[in-house]
Amino acid sequence: MRITEIEINNFRAFYGKHTISLGKDGKNLMVYGENGSGKSSFFLALKTFFEASMRNVDIRGFENIFIPESQKDTAYLQFKIKQNERSSSETVIKVDVVNNTITGNDKLLIADANKIKGFFDYKSLLRTHLVDTDDVNIFRLLIEEILSEQENRFTNKTLGNEWQEIIYESHELKQGQWVVKSIKEKIENFNKGLKEKIQSIEDDTNTFIQRFGYSIKIKLSFDGVEYYGRRDIHNQNVGIKIDFFSKPIPKHQHFLNEAKLSALAISLYLATIKSNPSEGVLKILVLDDLLIGLDMSNRLPLLDILKEFFQDDYQIIMTTYDKIWFELVNNYFGITKWNYIDIYSKKLADDDFEMPIIKQNTDYIEKAQFYLDEKDYKASAVYVRSEFEKLVNNFCDKNNLFVKYKIKSKELKSDDFWNAIKLQTTIDELLINEVETCRGTVMNPFSHHDLNKPTFEAELIKAIAVVKKLKTPSFRKDGAKTFEQLQNKIKDLENKVQEKEDTIQQIRRGQAINQEGERSSDGSNLI
Repeated sequence: MRITEIEINNFRAFYGKHTISLGKDGKNLMVYGENGSGKSSFFLALKTFFEASMRNVDIRGFENIFIPESQKDTAYLQFKIKQNERSSSETVIKVDVVNNTITGNDKLLIADANKIKGFFDYKSLLRTHLVDTDDVNIFRLLIEEILSEQENRFTNKTLGNEWQEIIYESHELKQGQWVVKSIKEKIENFNKGLKEKIQSIEDDTNTFIQRFGYSIKIKLSFDGVEYYGRRDIHNQNVGIKIDFFSKPIPKHQHFLNEAKLSALAISLYLATIKSNPSEGVLKILVLDDLLIGLDMSNRLPLLDILKEFFQDDYQIIMTTYDKIWFELVNNYFGITKWNYIDIYSKKLADDDFEMPIIKQNTDYIEKAQFYLDEKDYKASAVYVRSEFEKLVNNFCDKNNLFVKYKIKSKELKSDDFWNAIKLQTTIDELLINEVETCRGTVMNPFSHHDLNKPTFEAELIKAIAVVKKLKTPSFRKDGAKTFEQLQNKIKDLENKVQEKEDTIQQIRRGQAINQEGERSSDGSNLI
């Protein structure tokens, strides 16, 4: 079950109607937007929509303040949801000022998705429960937030509801024989269900944290709550014990650095999300500026985890204000299962308010074509060059080609990557010649002094076509010059050189023996 379209109208920063298409199969979504662009309003729209399955939401209170009087009370959030890949129909669910809660069958559909708690903020988990306290206890966090809507398979009730029943009966009712019996039975089932969930979370947390490359092992300790009398429930504690290189750490928050604590918090958070085994429901994982504060050593393993464990079963929505990271995510995941959008703010007039603009993110070559059609030849040429640089860089990375070493990687130029491709592969000679021609014209930044000459438009058209070819290059059939084959060729040459060296040595030894024999013969003659 996937979201295929999100429509936002006059909600918070979004003035007017804005539509985000996620494709007919409901792709994952990566959103880029600078601070103040409307990214937070987008996140709030998502969260508000899912909360509408649990309670009345204040759509009117979130209405854009700049809309004219005639458009008052027109704010709404509308989602299209496809049941499965084979389904030809979509369910349209709308929340607006009048209908500010989701009802009927739609309510169950969205409520099930809301149970997964895919909006939880790992940074709050890190700050509140793993750092700013000496005694780590995540019992209330699990029961009241993360696991509150997850079912206990021993009772088919949610853990949150079970806990509320235990608290109500032990705190509000007279503690007679039958009430005490009921409380103890509920506690027994509650403990069994929570222990099972905790074991699953512990296993997945350790699996995830290993992907970050840290020798950290986590143990979640829960002995089970106990009834001691009216308003007296003991052992409301889920502790965290950590081993670092097999050594127990009593107070990990004072020992582990920020990168390791962040990896621990993310692993624990994602493990709690994964612990919900719901099948056939809408599973949403929204990661709002998740990458803030994460260094590169944590970012790439995180993408590996998302790709392996969440990309297919969950619909992931990520946001970031880091453009470089946005492009890296684009390159990592590709476009088969992901969609990419830019949100930026724009004034309709110089003295007007800013409003978000949602733009489908396309690759550089499509942008080059767009600006070519708009007769903006300089912009088109810049995007052609950018696409070429991205393609050769990615090609070398994916094919493990050796590139000229430079101490500062930022000093690497497209020449270095292109030369590596030419030398270490059998890329088609005709394509090489076409690329070289374009690099001397359109892709040469110093050749843009006369953009209005009649030939430049034709050169741009040719360059765009050539760079498109480079996306799926053709190769000669005389064998690829891979690094391994180059190594083998070097070994063959070394062996041939060695054979020649051996032959030379044999010849020299033979000559020496002959000379020695001649000297001996001369001596015998003298006697």
